[in-house]
Amino acid sequence: MEPFDRPRPLRRTAPASRASAKRALLRMDLRRGDPDRIAEALRRLLDDSGMTSEERVQVLGGALVVEALRPYWTGDRTAEAAHFALRAADPELADAIEALAPMLLGRAEVREEAGAAIEAIEALLRAG
Repeated sequence: MEPFDRPRPLRRTAPASRASAKRALLRMDLRRGDPDRIAEALRRLLDDSGMTSEERVQVLGGALVVEALRPYWTGDRTAEAAHFALRAADPELADAIEALAPMLLGRAEVREEAGAAIEAIEALLRAG
């Protein structure tokens, strides 16, 4: 491996800017990157995103569900058929997805309902 091809370690600088975190991720060779370095890059991007902890969990949980089903949700397969195919290939991962997906959906629904309730209260206050 040539010195300039060697993956560079991700370093945390004091006030790391969003641009530098993005540049570090773009410079990373993801094909040869190890999972720890890729995870660190993702953590840095999430830190720079400004999302709350709950939003991060939603994003990462949703990405896990999609990534687990992606190889099986092809062509005209439904989500249910993709899940059955995942279950046949990896029952343990299918169990995890079954546990995670309703929690993610429930949290999203609660957020939507809370937003609708706040809007309704604000409308009542404006009308009142």
